[in-house]
Amino acid sequence: MHLRLYRSLPVLVSGLLLLARPGHTQHLLPSTPDSVAPAVRSATWLSRSTHWAGQPAHRRVLVPALLFSAGALTTRRVELVASDEQVREEVQEHVPVVRTSLDDQLRHLPAATALGLSLLGVQGRHSTLNQALLFTLTYSINNMLTSNLKHLTRVERPQGTGFDSFPSQHTSAAFSAARFLDREYGQRSVWYSVGGYTVATGVATLRVVKQKHWLSDVLAGAGVGMASTELAYWVYPWLHRQLRKGLGERAVVLPSYLNGAAGATVVVVL
Repeated sequence: MHLRLYRSLPVLVSGLLLLARPGHTQHLLPSTPDSVAPAVRSATWLSRSTHWAGQPAHRRVLVPALLFSAGALTTRRVELVASDEQVREEVQEHVPVVRTSLDDQLRHLPAATALGLSLLGVQGRHSTLNQALLFTLTYSINNMLTSNLKHLTRVERPQGTGFDSFPSQHTSAAFSAARFLDREYGQRSVWYSVGGYTVATGVATLRVVKQKHWLSDVLAGAGVGMASTELAYWVYPWLHRQLRKGLGERAVVLPSYLNGAAGATVVVVL
């Protein structure tokens, strides 16, 4: 199994490199007759598939799907590649014991940065109120997905402290927040996106180094977090229309966030 996987790596890497430059793949190969060699037919298929992946909406789905799949296929329940134990052994051998709660605070930093920028007058894709509502919806979706996956998979934590390891809640929250910052301010400067994803990656690294999670947990958590934000941005326009249609000017929505739980209070004037 491992030998076949390693032999397929060059093909996988080539495909990912083509995905990085989708605008060029559709012109790589001319049309070919039915008698074309199998290798060229494979390249034609790869060109078409990367053109599909190059569409903006598809790219937003592809990256979370790849991250979650990588985590699911390497988790201890499946172990297509036995990377979890190997990474843990390397951490135990080469990394000193880390005692910090920094990951608890950093996971929310990208989303707090987005809301802070909006309050300071830096215009994002949405107004401050809409950002707050999107933030609430994003975190609600993320918490629901992550909690249910933990309950369904019941993967034991590295230190044996429980069976709620997969996926990592901290990592999913961090990457959900990073994607939120990216969607709101990434068009203004790429450094907002770089900063958000750097913080999220730091949170994921700390979870592994502290031996709170396996590598597969944080990979899947990153995928779930980004997918949660994308789902919130997809649902929100419809939800916003329904609120405006049903409540009009009679309602005020007040988002809230306390002790890691996001929510909202709706005040309706009768």
